[in-house]
Amino acid sequence: MTAPREEELEPKPAAEAAAESAEQDVIRTADAAGTEAADETDTGDENGSATGAGDDEAAAELSAEELLRAERDQFEGKWLRVVAELDNYRKRARREVVETRRFAQADLLRSLLEVQDNFERALQSSADGEDTENNDGFREGVELIFQKFRSLLKDKGVEPMEALGAEFDPNFHEAVGQLEREGVAPGQVIEVVQQGFHFGDMVLRPARVIISS
Repeated sequence: MTAPREEELEPKPAAEAAAESAEQDVIRTADAAGTEAADETDTGDENGSATGAGDDEAAAELSAEELLRAERDQFEGKWLRVVAELDNYRKRARREVVETRRFAQADLLRSLLEVQDNFERALQSSADGEDTENNDGFREGVELIFQKFRSLLKDKGVEPMEALGAEFDPNFHEAVGQLEREGVAPGQVIEVVQQGFHFGDMVLRPARVIISS
């Protein structure tokens, strides 16, 4: 067995051992610092990524909310327009129904005016007859019917025109002749040949008149 050399068994000096220990401590400290810095970098990257993802998600939520609000406003505007159009249609349809009914009534009442004219002719004829004593009862009956008839027309809104003495108006009068009359201005109604009538604001039948020339 070979004996160890003396130089191997000789212990190292204390100064050299302390230097080696200090060097190892520096290396360990540097390694620890590098590891901690790397951990902090990774954590920062993770936090940055998480923050960026959160911002993108918030922006996406805000964009979706704005889109829904815009769609709501659009549908609300369309709904309001449809409601307004429906209301206008109802009003227009109601007016058309009223006008149609009114014109139908006017046509019926206009035909009844011919019956009134016949009553007046009959009364005039009986008044001009010679045998008035025997016709008194008949005339009274006809006058009673005539009054009832005129009352019915009045209840339905038929009113006679006041044409005599008025200035000629083609909207209400129909001129059938002209006569010179002293003291009367030209264009004035001096005689009513056939009575005119109103039905509300409608001319049911214009008055047939003679005007001064």
